[in-house]
Formats: sequence, structure tokens, C-alpha cells
Amino acid sequence: MAKTIKIGAYANNDDAMIVWKYNYKIKDCWGFAVFRKRKGETDAEAEPLITSVGFEGDTHTEGETHPSTEWPIQKYNWVDYAVRTGDEICYKVIPMINVAGVLKKDSGNASNWSKWVKVGDPAGVEAYFNRGLISSQFVVRSLHNIPEAERKKALLKNLDDVNSQLRNFMGGNLMFALYKLLDEVKQNKSLKLYTALYELNEKELIKRLNAIGKRASIILANGAFGPDDNDPQLENAKKLTNVNLTRRIVSSGHFAHNKFVVITDKSSGTEVPVKVLTGSTNWTRNGVFTQINNALILHDKEVAAYYKKEWDTMLADSDANGKGLYGKPFKKFNSTLKKNTSGKIRTYFTPVPKQIDMDEADALINGAKKGVIFLMFKPGNEKSRTLYTTVKALAAARKDLLVHGVINADPGGKKNPTIDFMNKNKIEPGDLDVVLPAGINENFQFWMNEVGKQNVTIHSKAIVIDPFGTRPILITGSHNMGQKASKANDDNLNIIEGNPELAQAYAIHMLAVYHHYRWRFYRSKKTSLPKWDGNIKKEDWQDWYSKGDKKKELDFWI
Repeated sequence: MAKTIKIGAYANNDDAMIVWKYNYKIKDCWGFAVFRKRKGETDAEAEPLITSVGFEGDTHTEGETHPSTEWPIQKYNWVDYAVRTGDEICYKVIPMINVAGVLKKDSGNASNWSKWVKVGDPAGVEAYFNRGLISSQFVVRSLHNIPEAERKKALLKNLDDVNSQLRNFMGGNLMFALYKLLDEVKQNKSLKLYTALYELNEKELIKRLNAIGKRASIILANGAFGPDDNDPQLENAKKLTNVNLTRRIVSSGHFAHNKFVVITDKSSGTEVPVKVLTGSTNWTRNGVFTQINNALILHDKEVAAYYKKEWDTMLADSDANGKGLYGKPFKKFNSTLKKNTSGKIRTYFTPVPKQIDMDEADALINGAKKGVIFLMFKPGNEKSRTLYTTVKALAAARKDLLVHGVINADPGGKKNPTIDFMNKNKIEPGDLDVVLPAGINENFQFWMNEVGKQNVTIHSKAIVIDPFGTRPILITGSHNMGQKASKANDDNLNIIEGNPELAQAYAIHMLAVYHHYRWRFYRSKKTSLPKWDGNIKKEDWQDWYSKGDKKKELDFWI
């Protein structure tokens, strides 16, 4: 069999993912060095990516890093977080082989340079993600000079400091996109903003909304109900002193759960909706900084127009006290699918009759040809109808598909887990298709005890189907992907197909989150196994990628 080496590079507006594949085992290979080259640089100017994990048993200082030529990567994929929007980049991998105890480049088995990729957005759409991973090494290393018992408090202090590097890193491009959107409306007097929000407390967002003044019209819901408080957003509403504010107060059977923004433009004399922001991000400190979230901006006037119509319908669907009525006009408008002329962008505003939103999503998921990737919050329990149960059933029936995802909490609950691979304390073989958020809870080798995760870690609601296929599909919005969102809540579920760059942008982000938690979840469950303390000083690590879900994922990307 002829030897083949393949490499692929992909990017969204924040990160780049590199995937490579060898159809043979490399003798004495202890890992790979990954080189990045920016547009205009020569091969000689390309630099190896930096890593933070060395070899098991080696001594090191806390937080030490090295080029991947010295601490090589023992896997066949890597996410480069050091790129920035606008970069044009390509990558090359070189095996690092052990020669009498010294690592040397094996240039004879090096890959070619990957194709050039640009860090940015597809035409007509912008996709933004944050880095809300509290249980991570980048957070704990930022706080390493603070006693462990005080780190969570110190983290919250950082998140309230607009000059904090850690705050800005965790908010990422998502934070900057929200601020930029509001600043754009403030500066351009022809623009107006209409938004429907579930929750609001992030002080910089409130400040920017007030700066827009009466050109900002806000429907603010009462968020989640507490046991003795029917309006937990009341105090935050009082801070909106300079805008057109309408409250939407809904009963405990509903959530007014939207988080969308419509921008209109009156520069031509007539006010025209021009773009819309949707996604999973609540406009709160937690939503922007401490939970995994996404935001999607669609530059489509038809889509913006029907979102504005939904906003208008919601505004009318309340009494003098702001109580949501769920009246006939509101229900009638939501009873039909909304779409643009091409049909490539389709939106369901809920509640909808007979769960028609779930029906279409089910059909698309079950039509997957290569794979499904997802992030979900709490779609519902295992006995209710959810898109998670659809994905789970598909994974069981179609072993040829790649199915990877993270869900915030086990829908089976603690007593009846559905996400587990322990059976009466006996380890069962199987792929890690779905994982739960977990963290590192001790100091060992190259890792530090991480700040404990909070109740809401994964808040995104996104499904990507066949991002490299002939029919790439993204499903996302505020919709929690369960029957309560479909039947009772104010929500939006968007289906976007035929945009491979957008589907791949989400896939890069979602798989980076998956791999962040995959090892942590594995480690938290398989406590009886030896703990991995770093790279192994053998060539045998290559065997891990020759079968199972790891091989399946390489085949999926390449």
C-alpha cells in the first residue's frame, strides 16, 4: 500500500483547526511539531506552535511552555488559538522522532503545507463565539498567584473589570461583536435597534444601550422565576434609563426566552430592517463570560424583516402591565415557517402548533450522511421529546456516522444517567460520543486544580450536520431543542443550509469545546484506570488513532 499523508486547515473568525492523517505508523515518533506560516512569510520564517504538555515523568515549572518541536503533539488534530481575525495562514506537520534520547525532525515524513485559510466570516453572515470555560487551564493559570480558596472570587472580580485581560479573553469575539453592534447604532443616526431579551445585567451592554437613547427599543422579559420573586429582572430594568423599554412578563409555564436584535436603517427615507442577531447568548455577565455561547448575525433583509414582524407581534401581545397574553394574533404569526426567498434560511418562532419545528429538525438530523456535532443546554429529560434523543437514537442506529457533542447536564438525572460508560463499576468499551462538562480537581504533573465549574457551563444550542457534505446544515437559536421551547416559550429556531463555511465555522468551535471536555469527562469517570500524566515516550500513541471514534473523526475532517 502506498504511503499517504493528508493535512487540512479550517478557520472561523477566532480559531484555526489543523487535522492531519497518515495511513502508516512512523517508527520512533513521539509526536508532531506543527508549524504555522502567515501570508508573506517564507518557509524558514514559519514558527512551531507552542504547547503546554511535556512527557510523563519529566520535571517542569508551573505554567512552563515549549515549542511543539520540544513538547510535540501526540494526536492528529490541533486548535490554534493564537490566530486573529484577518490572518491568512497555512500549516505543516513534522514528526519528531527519538534518536538515542534526542528528539529530531523527521523531514522525510513531513506533510506538505496545507491550503491557505483566512480567519474571518463567510459572506453575508457573522458567527461569534466566546471562551466561557471556567474549568480550564487558561483560567487557573491566570489566577495562579492567588490562593486556591480565593480564585473563584478573584475570577468574578476580573469579570467586572473592563480592563481585565482575562475578562476580554473569556468574552472573546462574541463580547466584542455585541459591543460593536451597539456602538454602530449609536454612531449612525439612521439606524435603530429592536431587541427582545430574556435577561440583562451585563453593565457594558446596559451602558451602550442607554447611549443609543430612544433609537433603542427593548422588550425585556422577567427571566427565570425564583420561588418568591415573580420578576427577577426588575432591578436591571430600572437601569435602562434612556431607551424605549417594554416589559414582557410571562407566567411560570412560559419563558420569554428570546435574545435577538433587529437593526433597521432609515437612510433612504423609509425604515428598512437590514440585519438580525440571534443565538444563545443572554446579555448577562454569565452569558457573555462564563458559559459557552454563540451569536449569529445574518445580513439578510428578508430575514431581518420577519424578525422585526415577530418583535412587533410580541410588543402587541401584552396588556397594560406588560403581561404576555399569548393571544390569537401572536399564535397565528408563529404558526407558520418563516423563510427567505432562497429557502436556505428558515426560522420557527415559538410556541408553534404540533411541534412542527421539532419535526423538521428531526428529519434533517436523521438525514445525516457523514456526521452530527452538537452543543446543548437542557433540552428536557430523557422521557420528553428532545433533539438530543433524536441524535442519541441516530448514533445508536448508524455506527458509520461521527456523532460528537457536549450537553450541559445528563438528561437522565443522577439516578438514571443516560451519558455514562460505567456499568456497575465495570468499565465498558465504547466510543465517547457525548460528554458532560467536567474539570480537573487536583494538581498533578502539567495540570493545575481548576476553578470549579458552575451549574450552567454549556449554554449554546447548536447542531451541525454534514459540514463537509453536499448539504451542510446549521440549526441554532435561543431554542433549547426540547418540547417546552417548542410548545410554551418565546424562542427562535433557525435552520441554515447550503453555507459550508458557516457550518464549518461552528464545527471548529464545537469540536474544540468537545475535546476540551472529552478527556476531563473520561478522567472523571474512569477513576480506576491509571491517570495520563503527559505524553508517552513511545511510538505506540499512534495506535490510539487507528480505530474507533478517533479514526472516525479524522476521516470526517479529511
